[in-house]
Amino acid sequence: MVPVAKSMGLNDTKWYMPRAPYKADVGKGFTWFSGNDETGWEYEKTFELTTALISQVLEDGFAPKDIYLIGFSMGAGLCLHVTLQLDFAIGGIIPIAGFIRNSDRLFNDATDISRQTPILILHGTEDDIITVDKGQKAHDLLNKHGYCVRMETYKAPHKIPLLAGAIIKDFIKDNELYLSVKNGV
Repeated sequence: MVPVAKSMGLNDTKWYMPRAPYKADVGKGFTWFSGNDETGWEYEKTFELTTALISQVLEDGFAPKDIYLIGFSMGAGLCLHVTLQLDFAIGGIIPIAGFIRNSDRLFNDATDISRQTPILILHGTEDDIITVDKGQKAHDLLNKHGYCVRMETYKAPHKIPLLAGAIIKDFIKDNELYLSVKNGV
């Protein structure tokens, strides 16, 4: 995420980049969710970490409208599940190359106010790990449930190309303009 953050060149921005809490089953990295479909999934630490992070950002003086959650792959689903449960709207959610694992849980746990949070789904058309149709399905489900969601695709495999930075920057600037007009600023 660091290269994406740098590519945007957003002034007066603070980035919080937490490390996933579970040790990956393969390799040396970390993951947001641990387990599998047979044994079940662990995710409690992830939700606790993310909720605590949002609280920290608010304590650091940022208004909810200035908070954007960006997640890639597993993190894309995570940012949707966490932010749609909040009791306030935030500036935006940007899931990249992700999907919705458990739509019943997502929408049963979602708050009405979360429908005020704009969502930008980004997905590579050449992604063979999480195919673009899964991103489209997420878009369609969110739209069906009354969310303000748009989807942008780009020619890339399962990664975040630098051009995503420009798309994200435009999304943030569009939201800032909309909020300032809506609030009469």
